[in-house]
Amino acid sequence: MNTLYHLIRLKYAYLCNPDPQIAQTIESVLGDAKTILNVGPGAGSYEPANRQITAMGPSTKMIQQRPASNAIVVQDRAENIPYGEDAFDASMAILTIHH
Repeated sequence: MNTLYHLIRLKYAYLCNPDPQIAQTIESVLGDAKTILNVGPGAGSYEPANRQITAMGPSTKMIQQRPASNAIVVQDRAENIPYGEDAFDASMAILTIHH
């Protein structure tokens, strides 16, 4: 794992606050989707609070930084998505490739 990312993720939720315009765009694009798969969710910064979220990411440190929510959290890598077609109304991956 990249050393810089390894260090940043220790306080990621503290260092990285969601941009309101990006959050609004995500809400808009998700439309009326109720069930969302968030792949590579980090600390969950851009997860809409009013939806049923399944967050799937590999980092224990990021999972530990997630705020309390109703999200189902699965620790795994994107290569191993264990859900079939049509399991969710929508999926999202925000800054996943960037990291």
